[in-house]
Amino acid sequence: MAAKVSLSPTLPVSKRFDSASADMTLQSSDNVIFKVHRLNLEMHSQVFADAGGSTVGTVENEIVSLSETSEVLELMLQYVYLQPQPDLQKVEWELMKDLAEAVEKYEIYSAIGVCSQRMRERLYEHPIDVLLFSVRHKYTGMMNESAEATLDIPPYTMLSCVPPNVFAAWVCQLCIFSDIISSTMYDVGRID
Repeated sequence: MAAKVSLSPTLPVSKRFDSASADMTLQSSDNVIFKVHRLNLEMHSQVFADAGGSTVGTVENEIVSLSETSEVLELMLQYVYLQPQPDLQKVEWELMKDLAEAVEKYEIYSAIGVCSQRMRERLYEHPIDVLLFSVRHKYTGMMNESAEATLDIPPYTMLSCVPPNVFAAWVCQLCIFSDIISSTMYDVGRID
C-alpha cells in the first residue's frame, strides 16, 4: 500500500480529520497529517480492507504515507465517514482527475460512481483526460464516447498525449469514422 514513516510533530494536521479517537494516521504527499479510523477505511475501501492488519502501526506515532495530495485526501476521506458528501461540481478539473484516480486506486466504492460520472460530464471539455481515465479503469462506454470526442484532435497531438496502444485503437476509430463520413457524403451527393 504505502510506506510507513515516523510522525514528525511539526507537520500540519487536517482540521476535518483530526479525531482524538483515531487509530490510524495517514500522511499526504505534501506532508499533511490525517488522523482517521481504521474501521472506516476498511469498511469503505477494498484496498484497506485487504491490507487488514498490515496497516496496524507497530511503533508509536507511526504513520502511513500516501502518494496523494492533502486536497485529494481531504475529499476522498469524506466518502468513508457518515456525513454529507462533497459537491464535486465545485471541484476544479485537475483535483477532480486526481480524486477520481485515488478512489479507483483505493477502491472506495461509495465514491467511484460519482467520480466516474463527473469525469463523463466533463468529457467534451477534457476528452483526452477522460479517454485516458476510461482506458486505465476499463470503462468501455466512457472510452467509446471520449474516443469519439477526440476525433477532431490532430493525430500528432494524440500521439504525444496517449500511449501507443491507445493511439493505435484511436487511429482505427478515426478510420472507421472517416469511412462513415465519406460514405454518407457520397450517398448525399448521389441523392441530389
